Amino acid sequence: MKFKKTLILSALLLIFSCASARAGSSLQVRPQGGIGFLSGTTYSHAGLRVLLPAGDYQKYGLEVSHLNILDGSDESTAIGIVLEQRLWEWFNMSIGTIGYFGYAERTGNPVGLVTNLGWEPQMKSDWEPFVTYRNDIIFATKIATGSAISVGVSYKFQ
Repeated sequence: MKFKKTLILSALLLIFSCASARAGSSLQVRPQGGIGFLSGTTYSHAGLRVLLPAGDYQKYGLEVSHLNILDGSDESTAIGIVLEQRLWEWFNMSIGTIGYFGYAERTGNPVGLVTNLGWEPQMKSDWEPFVTYRNDIIFATKIATGSAISVGVSYKFQ
């Protein structure tokens, strides 16, 4: 059920971002997914980032992702603001403040940080692949940390 809500939120985010993008700016959409460990348990994530340029190498925007503990014990929706930067025409790094809605129901909706470090080559196309190391830090009753490999593709709307 939460996954359906995440898909709906992602679609609304994309529609809102397309409608509010300034004329002449390029909107970037980044679907992503991955797998890793969250406090010792295997989890997966799938989501969408919608970004606007903030300079030649910087972007800012919103992320909506679905996190799923693979043993079926928990799932949540992560929504927040992210900042990205690309260095050396291939190195991607990002940081964001995220709310983890539905995470460990007994702790409410904790906040946290998400960071990414990885490879995103600059190509002469509107499509660009990326592979990053994702780190989630969730400030619940007990701090949870997650590490995952994320893969995806960026598409630039001109």
